[in-house]
Amino acid sequence: MTNDEIPDIDLKKTVEEGKKEQIDERMKSIQENMAKIKHKLVVISGKGGVGKTTVAVNLAMSLASVGLRVGILDVDITGPNVTKMLGVSTELKPRVDPDAKKFYPVLGPLNLKVLSMAFLTMSTDEPVIWRGPMKMGAVRQFLGDAVWGELDYIVFDLPPGTSDETLDILQLIPDENVIVVTTPQEVSLMDARKTIRMAQIMERNILGIIENMSGFNCPHCGKYIDLYPPGGAEKASRDFNVRLLGKIPFEVEVSEQGDQGLPFVIKNPDSASAKAFKEIVKKIRELLEK
Repeated sequence: MTNDEIPDIDLKKTVEEGKKEQIDERMKSIQENMAKIKHKLVVISGKGGVGKTTVAVNLAMSLASVGLRVGILDVDITGPNVTKMLGVSTELKPRVDPDAKKFYPVLGPLNLKVLSMAFLTMSTDEPVIWRGPMKMGAVRQFLGDAVWGELDYIVFDLPPGTSDETLDILQLIPDENVIVVTTPQEVSLMDARKTIRMAQIMERNILGIIENMSGFNCPHCGKYIDLYPPGGAEKASRDFNVRLLGKIPFEVEVSEQGDQGLPFVIKNPDSASAKAFKEIVKKIRELLEK
């Protein structure tokens, strides 16, 4: 072949087409994976510190405890805490199938399938210093390249706010069900309302609001005491026409058990928090499995 016969190759176009092919393949894989999972629960909050991961972990464990096939994906790439609260060692690593270019979630308690960035860092002190595109790439790998198999439920624990990972999950999984976690504190409710509005703008199904740390029983007099002025979650529920799924009282033991990797619904099933949470889970299942 002479130089005159060599075809003119648009290298930039070829690279772009290759990238598009990879993206299309990843999206197809995500769709195939998610099609095998009956119910997708997205747990979000407007701000940090409201107990979102506590809710996500105990929700997954509650569902698994009745024999359902459940997975949990820690979507908080830079602040993964799911493994800690489940008591799953980060020394465990997802099993990789190099031929299929797939990997398998780690099996946690009650055969819960768990994936988290915590499995992929060198230590618990190692920060993940990534910009948005890298975080979104990791999320898509967790969704598309992981072998989740057939599940009854998957729980997504999202980072607080309305940024990259949250937007990506809401865009990639159109049949998800959103659960918004807040405390009665006014600044928490302000951000929760923004989160609800975001989900409505994106036309996602909002299962409802969970108010965490809503109050506590005084250990001395036994009287129920509101930690913050009450009524904020009810007002948000009315304003946005979404359900108030329930309220979880504040108990010191819940925090302690989370730090020990002992979900309170399993460790302390007779506590006020566990009883309130079980009613919430019952309501969620009635809404989705009817």
